Amino acid sequence: MGRKAVNGVCHICGIDGPLTFEHVPPRGAFNDKPVIKAIFENLMTKGPDEEIKGAIQQKGAGAYTLCASCNNDTGAWYGNAFIDWTYQSLILHDKSDGKGATYYPFHIFPSRVLKQIITMFFSANGEGFAKGNPDLVRFVMNSENKYLEPKIRIFAYLMTGSRMRQTGITGLGSLNGKFTIMSEIAFPPVGYVMTLDSDPPDPRLVEITHFSRYGYNEFETIFLRFSKLPVHLYLPGDYRSKDEIMRAYEENTQNRD
Repeated sequence: MGRKAVNGVCHICGIDGPLTFEHVPPRGAFNDKPVIKAIFENLMTKGPDEEIKGAIQQKGAGAYTLCASCNNDTGAWYGNAFIDWTYQSLILHDKSDGKGATYYPFHIFPSRVLKQIITMFFSANGEGFAKGNPDLVRFVMNSENKYLEPKIRIFAYLMTGSRMRQTGITGLGSLNGKFTIMSEIAFPPVGYVMTLDSDPPDPRLVEITHFSRYGYNEFETIFLRFSKLPVHLYLPGDYRSKDEIMRAYEENTQNRD
């Protein structure tokens, strides 16, 4: 017996109807193994080494978020270029020692890579995200479209650590009064952050918004200064080491005593 059809609103075009499974990131970018699908509220309480329990999703990370047309078009236009970028990122990940940032040449189609990343953010966010960002929809669904609107910025980092995380638009405050509106997708070997009218949550993130300046068929060598950042918690924008997390926990515990 076939799987029951999943219906809903496509996260890009907004059409209500049958949805297809969108891998985030694409399956060819090391996302072809089973993952644990857990409730977000439960994940937020887990420490770096605590066991995660939930249903096993055999397809890999992703969800039924896109109609067949949006899924097939974006996959055909951008998928292979993004997979190639991911493989190059893995080479850099393996070469870097984690001691500061590393400059590395990427031989890529920048526009295609960026548009696949933004496609992933459409899936990571609810259906209302597209309604509030029609220019971003046009940017993704027209392969020749160039330039992002100024409020949208995209960042990346090489990730280490024990967790993967995916969060929709979230507001983060800090002790210094800084407030960041962001969405994050962290899946080895690269993590991505989208900010809206905000600076990045961490200055070590490398900005790749300028990829939007390139045309669809422009192949370039671009040098990027990537940092290797740990992901141990499900809190978006948190790149603390295990030692930093444990020190903060101990200080909070002492302050309560």
